[in-house]
Amino acid sequence: MKDQLISQITKTLDVHQQHSILSDWEVGFCESLLDQLERNRTLSEKQLGFVKKIEEKCTPAAVETSLNWASVYKEKWREDTLIIAKYYRNAGYYLGLATRILEDPDFVPEPNKHKKMCENKYAQKVLATAKAPAAFPVGTDVEFRRPALGYRTRHLANTPCLVVEVLSEVFSPAKGAKRYNILPYGEGTLLTVEERHIKKCRYKKIVKSDDKADDKTAEIPF
Repeated sequence: MKDQLISQITKTLDVHQQHSILSDWEVGFCESLLDQLERNRTLSEKQLGFVKKIEEKCTPAAVETSLNWASVYKEKWREDTLIIAKYYRNAGYYLGLATRILEDPDFVPEPNKHKKMCENKYAQKVLATAKAPAAFPVGTDVEFRRPALGYRTRHLANTPCLVVEVLSEVFSPAKGAKRYNILPYGEGTLLTVEERHIKKCRYKKIVKSDDKADDKTAEIPF
């Protein structure tokens, strides 16, 4: 039993060495089990269950599927995954996976982990927002919606602002979460705002004195 398990685990690690199938945790787990077996320790049922699952990932059929996935991921999914990974790294969820996706251009996430991170309803809302056309293209004059004004921006009520940049990163699954850099007229600092917090600027029409309503002679009491 011991020799058979050592042979199985060693073979699994050899397959990983050739095709990079396993995660770092799975590799470390297998190496730890080999060390335990070599010291004549008995593996628990839970450990044996993990060995079986890891071994199944290294069968010829599983390896072929994984290699095909790597090609599909890079051609079809990588750009969308980067958008979602930026959202999750900012939100603090899937932090390890999101960080590795963003920092290692050659990294390919496991299909099941990719599906869990990228195909949930929140990720799909973020992706839809990121891909939607900007309601306010660069060069548009906008102003804050009153409910969005805070302590530091309340002085900007009714102030026209110029859209300077439409940002690609989306940090919320809420409707209208596309982000913009805007510059209030008369200010020197860019502000980053979400689409739901601004609206197209409506300038008040200045009425000339000649355009006023017919002047009626005031009644003079005698």
